[in-house]
Amino acid sequence: MTPAGRLTGFALLTAAIAAITLWGTRESLRSRESPQDVGLRWLKDEYHLDDTTFQRVSTLHREYFQQCDKMCRQIVAADRPLLWRARHQMRKADEIDAQLVKGQAICADCEKAATEHLRQVAALMPPDQGKRFLEDILPSLQQQRREHDRRVSSSIRR
Repeated sequence: MTPAGRLTGFALLTAAIAAITLWGTRESLRSRESPQDVGLRWLKDEYHLDDTTFQRVSTLHREYFQQCDKMCRQIVAADRPLLWRARHQMRKADEIDAQLVKGQAICADCEKAATEHLRQVAALMPPDQGKRFLEDILPSLQQQRREHDRRVSSSIRR
């Protein structure tokens, strides 16, 4: 290999090592915040919450997410006929209907709890910010429900 080739190879190797070191350093220094913490920080900044209000919202949020985690476990544990494999197709129609109703009830309870939580958060905010918060967030919750219903409906037709 020529001296110019060796020098080029050394420069490329040095650049690669520098890039890997930079990436490793940035990753090790990056914040490891939970999605809930990121969301709370955004909420505080977006709706200009003072520290007292923010602490109350944070407490309410933690309590809600304990409830939400419980409901998520119920959803995961639910016997959902639309996800059954062919070997379960021998079940009776009334059993399938009962499971569908039960699953829909769990989802409805989850949506109701989420809506109530959002209203409680808005009530802690100054009135104009609380109103804006609900106008910003509730349509997203409703859109998620419509998307869920569309996916379920699509699964039924298959």
